[in-house]
Amino acid sequence: MAQTEKKGGLLRKSSASKKPLKEKVVLMYDEIFTTEDPSKSNPRFWEELFLMKVNLEYLEGKLEALDGEELMKIKDNINCLFQHCIQALGEEHPIRVVNALQVP
Repeated sequence: MAQTEKKGGLLRKSSASKKPLKEKVVLMYDEIFTTEDPSKSNPRFWEELFLMKVNLEYLEGKLEALDGEELMKIKDNINCLFQHCIQALGEEHPIRVVNALQVP
């Protein structure tokens, strides 16, 4: 019977024949770290993001791995992330508020 292991945003099956699966929140973080606006392909991107448990370890690792040039390429998405964090703090949905507080 295959066991699932959670580490660094990956969900892995212990079977060697299976590819590692990423958590949905990690896939969404990866979209933020591209140069395109993630809400273009999914208009509900930001609402969905703040309903998921934050993977702070993965998010911090992605931010720390960026050099200045890479950061400048995605600064609009990073600014959007923090703007949506602030907006989520004003919502009545407690899960969104808690998750938005954990991101910055």
